[in-house]
Amino acid sequence: METRIVNAPIQTLVADTRAALNSKGELIGGQPTSTPPRFELFSAASSICSQKVRAVLAHHGLTYRSHMMNLFGGQTYLPAHVRLRMLGCEQTGTKLVDRHTGSTSVASGGGCDAAVVPTLVDWDTGTVVVDSKRICRHLDEAAAVDGACSLRPAHLAAAIDAELEIIDNLPNYQMLSGKPPGEDRRPAGQRGKNGVDFAMGKVERCDRYLAEHADDPVLVRGYSAKRAKELSAAQDLFTEERMRQAYTTAEAACETLERRLQAARTAWLLDDQVTMADIYWAIELLRMGNMGADTFWKEGKRPAVAAYAARLRELPAVQAAVVNWPGALFS
Repeated sequence: METRIVNAPIQTLVADTRAALNSKGELIGGQPTSTPPRFELFSAASSICSQKVRAVLAHHGLTYRSHMMNLFGGQTYLPAHVRLRMLGCEQTGTKLVDRHTGSTSVASGGGCDAAVVPTLVDWDTGTVVVDSKRICRHLDEAAAVDGACSLRPAHLAAAIDAELEIIDNLPNYQMLSGKPPGEDRRPAGQRGKNGVDFAMGKVERCDRYLAEHADDPVLVRGYSAKRAKELSAAQDLFTEERMRQAYTTAEAACETLERRLQAARTAWLLDDQVTMADIYWAIELLRMGNMGADTFWKEGKRPAVAAYAARLRELPAVQAAVVNWPGALFS
């Protein structure tokens, strides 16, 4: 019988975050038992990084306790959650990110963000895991120990990691919040937004928390870095030139994907079995389509990408984590 690591500080931080959210959590992927599930996830429905993690959890049929956070209502900035993530950020061995590159990658984006999701607690190891790529790998490795087929098999690990890096560095933040070049085909709720107001709203939220918690050095560090990051986003990411560059980058990635799919001799992108690269592309292409950027492959423009996107959408894990998850897609 495995001995669960009990980490009192983590227990306190998680309890405080649950209380701040007024959430007992929802058990996903299993039936209630006397033993709490190994994994506890704080995520947001429409967060593209949260969707990747939920898809890996669903693919492996892992049981977890889910706490949903209101991304646009600022719940990821709650002090209890920021303290919890600060612990996870320390474990990444990177600095706090203070400039927004548009990337969701901790490695390429400049460091760890203390006020975002997903945040995973692994009660068996007594750890807080942040950064969606780290979380997905952590979950995949945990599932493989129990005999599940890995989404990142050793012989494809380098190729899969390279693919994840490409996807993590696509300009999703700009395509969600910034005004696209030409016709704005985003969902009605997003249409007309220019990104600057959204980023500055985050700056103002950080200012409020900094004033309220000026005597808490942990929170001051977290909110100060987040404020600087979002201020740089407001100043740099949403100009007409940067938005053109963002859409050009995204379409170029689809063109490269088209050529690789055309040349592939496997059932999926890298293998005859679904890999983590396919899961990531599924979430990415769903988001592009949701933002009206499916013009990159519609009407015969990139037929292999169109067919791939349609197949990915039907994967049970993607259906569970995004398509049928309330609020995951914008309308």
